[in-house]
Amino acid sequence: MEYISVENQKALDRRYRQTIMIVLMFGISALVCLLVAKFIKPLAPVPGSETWMQPVYSAVIVIGLSVVALRRIVLSKLVMGPAATRGVQAVLNTLQAMTVICSALAEAAAIAGLALYLLTENYQYSWRLGVVGLFLLVYSLPRRGEWERAVAESTKIQSGHPQVAKSI
Repeated sequence: MEYISVENQKALDRRYRQTIMIVLMFGISALVCLLVAKFIKPLAPVPGSETWMQPVYSAVIVIGLSVVALRRIVLSKLVMGPAATRGVQAVLNTLQAMTVICSALAEAAAIAGLALYLLTENYQYSWRLGVVGLFLLVYSLPRRGEWERAVAESTKIQSGHPQVAKSI
């Protein structure tokens, strides 16, 4: 582990806890969608809704790949390098924004499952899309080590450390 100043450590702790709480709220929302579908019976299916299965599952695959790609792209040196030159707060803003966007996309899958269940009376939509949403939320959870490395790199760049300039 690399050195992080007390001031930056406090900022990291505060932002990390805040982001974890946001992701947990998204997770609770996804679980509520699953529970609502379990206990509520829809009125009547929308005519023609049986043809929605293929496009819906394809859209969820795209959402899942988007979450994975977004996370990988944002954590790459291409994006984190310029953020690191602007300082620790810019790095934390970037990491938090990426996590919230990925979590929102994951929750959208769960909400879509509930909405489609209510439109079609097919419970398969709700539980499948809800589980995909929960898996994506777990993948979106911020990893403390990644955040610490990003803050440490930003600190090195701000101090003008010569080794960092070569690696970025």
